[in-house]
Amino acid sequence: MTTDLEQLKKTITTTELTTEQLQKLNQLIESIPQIIKSLDNSDYDEIFGYRINSGDKEYIEIDKRNEILLKFLIANKYDVTVTKDKLKQTLNWRNQFKPLHAAFESTFDSELKKLGVITDFGTNDDSKKNLRVLTWNLYGNIKSPKELFEKFGAQPDTDEDDSNSQFLKWRIGLMEKSLALIDFSDPNNHKIGQIHDYKNVSMFRMDPGMKASTSKIIDIFGNNYPELLSIKFFINVPSIMTWVFLFFKKLKIISPETLNKFEVLNNGDLTSWINKSQLPKDYSGNSTKSIYDLEVENSNFKIPKYGEIILKRLGDKEIEDINNDVE
Repeated sequence: MTTDLEQLKKTITTTELTTEQLQKLNQLIESIPQIIKSLDNSDYDEIFGYRINSGDKEYIEIDKRNEILLKFLIANKYDVTVTKDKLKQTLNWRNQFKPLHAAFESTFDSELKKLGVITDFGTNDDSKKNLRVLTWNLYGNIKSPKELFEKFGAQPDTDEDDSNSQFLKWRIGLMEKSLALIDFSDPNNHKIGQIHDYKNVSMFRMDPGMKASTSKIIDIFGNNYPELLSIKFFINVPSIMTWVFLFFKKLKIISPETLNKFEVLNNGDLTSWINKSQLPKDYSGNSTKSIYDLEVENSNFKIPKYGEIILKRLGDKEIEDINNDVE
């Protein structure tokens, strides 16, 4: 067992683990066949584009698999039983929602595409803080929140399936695309930063559809994307609205660990965290480019090999379903 733990330790480069924590991770890895067998679809074993299965299977990248499993384990305070349940839930959710398809195969209305950008500032001092890859949520660009969320959003006050919500698909697709820019085994680039810009957003009269969609995104991310956030900025937030974040703490709908990663700013100045030369002027930087000019081009996203296989499998299934409908 000691030799096994030593070999396991070599695959983990992002986190310093105690012997007890390594033992927990080893238990989780050994339970993978049991988890897979219990799934709604035991053929679906992908998370973030990587195959989560036993090491004797094809397309297993051991170091990436172990780092992803570790993120789930850390998020659940090294409770192996709880983590197994969470992994099962996530694999079932991915099988049903198809987030890779949302990221790399789906097309969205131009109104939605204006609401978010992914940037990759490359290797620099900021990357040491896991701020190389950033997702920008630009909700101030919504001209009519009521109309947009009536067309694309999750429905408020319902328990119905939201897998057809274009807003949820777009936002989850944005998250999945950002993960194609990180390296799960790189201590400086295994997490992303998020920026929520509330410039021009009326936080006093937030549309019910927007509230419902935001709530469901928080729930989905909390359950299925653990330990991937380095820091989350809420910028251009009116001073009087900072109580909202105290409200989150009181409700306890977001974990204290996640809340500790929140930075709430009444302005858009991000230069205390991100290199000034890379930021647009709207964010107190020196760059003459707009945030949209800095968006990562589609050709620069590197989908893991197994993720490509999953996408092809989904495409083949769609063609089969169409042929069946025609017949």
